[in-house]
Formats: sequence, C-alpha cells, structure tokens
Amino acid sequence: MDSPLITLALVVLLLATMLTVGTSLTLAGFAALLRRALALTAAVLVNVVAVPAIAVLLVRLLRLDGAIAYGVVLAAAAPGGGTGALLTYHARGDLALGVSLQGTLAVLGLLAVPAWSLAAPYAGAPVGGDAGLQVVAMLLAQLIPILAGMWLRARSPGTADRVQKVSRRVADVLLVTSTLYILITTADRLTTIPISGWAAFALLTLLCLLAYATPGLESPSARRAVAMTTTIRNLSLALLVAGLSADAALVSLIVLAYGLVMYAVAGLALAPLRRTARLGKDFA
Repeated sequence: MDSPLITLALVVLLLATMLTVGTSLTLAGFAALLRRALALTAAVLVNVVAVPAIAVLLVRLLRLDGAIAYGVVLAAAAPGGGTGALLTYHARGDLALGVSLQGTLAVLGLLAVPAWSLAAPYAGAPVGGDAGLQVVAMLLAQLIPILAGMWLRARSPGTADRVQKVSRRVADVLLVTSTLYILITTADRLTTIPISGWAAFALLTLLCLLAYATPGLESPSARRAVAMTTTIRNLSLALLVAGLSADAALVSLIVLAYGLVMYAVAGLALAPLRRTARLGKDFA
C-alpha cells in the first residue's frame, strides 16, 4: 500500500491471524486429518487448484482484466481464511476438521497465491527476485506464529486460550480498521467496479459453497466444515500481496469488495446448513 502504516497493519494482521490459527491446532488434530487422506487430498485440490482455476476462467469469460482481474484471482488463490473455523462452528460443522484444514490451507496459500497470480491478465503484479523474497517472508510470517501457537497449545492449553483471545481481538480490530481505511480512501473507486466484477465475486463465492460436495467426506458435518473453510478466503494474505502491486489501492479495494460479497453469501448459507444439522440430513 502507499501508506507504510497500513502496510505494517496488514503484516501484523497476518501475524495475529496465524497465531490465532496456531493456538487452535494440535498435533493430534493434524494426525487425525492425515488419516482422512482422501478427504484431505480432495479438500486441498478444491482450494488450491479448482477455486483459483475457476477464478481465472471467470475473469476471462467476463472479460475482466487489469487490477480487477488480479484482485479476484488473489482472493481466490488465498485459502485458509482466519474466520473459516468460526463459521464452521456456526454452521455446526466438524470443528476439528475445519481448524486443522484451515491451518494446512493457510500455509499452502503461500505457494498458491504467487503461482496463480501469474495467470491473471495484469502487468502490475510483483515479479522477479524481490517478489520471491516477499513470498519467503510471508511464508515465515505464517509458519512462525502457527508453529509458536501449536507449541503453546501443546505446552500450556490455558495460556494458549488466553493468547488466542488477545490475538483474535487484535486481528479483528486490525481487519476492521484496515478495511475502513482502505474503503474510506478509495470509496470513490467502488463505482468503477463493473457489474461483471460483482458478478464474478458472487459466482465464485457460490461455487466455493459447492465444496460441500467434495468427494471423500464421510459425514454432513465434515461437508459443512469444508464448505465454510473453502468459502472463507485468506483476505489478510490477499491484501498483503495486493499492497505489493503497481495499483495497490485499487487491487486492495477489489479484494475488500470480494470480501463483502463473500461474507454476505457465507452468512446467508449458515441458515440452511444449520437446518440440515438440526434435521440430521444431508443435501440431496
């Protein structure tokens, strides 16, 4: 971003988000996830291959280009959003699966974002040696707090709970304030997003919800977890990468606009998902 302060805020946001994820994870949870090899493989492929590929296809079919196309692809290529586990809980999904999968996807997103961003028709993406160093730095920015949180959870669960409350609060405050700052300083550009751009946001989010049908999921609660985890993208990572682009303000605005649609669709999906949980039924 043009402002060093907002760039710092986004870095701290990413650190706080990943610490929150880390303090939720356990080695037992990962071991259980690995034992569900088919479900894990399918969910990873949906998140790091299918969703970004669909985004690239959508921006081409809808004739989106430049910063708009880049913002859509960034959001789609960044899985493992920090609120995925929270919405999994509200959807009455398999929380252990949702949390472990979220942690796995958050790390894989560091590989998926730079790889898929090259497929967007945008010349202002960061490339070259500097971009490689930035990817390594962001990988460390995610791995270190995740591993630190997991270590703390294993050593002192009570302390991990207290740290998680603080880190989640910090992440929530920074997400809200950073979002408001970017929206206020670029609000006049919202009208420059074409209808086709908003259509891409909505279509992609709805398609993410179809992760409910991911093969290898043995129960409706697991399907609800994967649907919510897939729908909620890692906007803190997408915003950080957006801030490195040539038109950082506009790309960030596109990511935020996607986020508005994403949360609206995910929120509306909670009611039918919770209803199936109460009835003990699966979707046909």
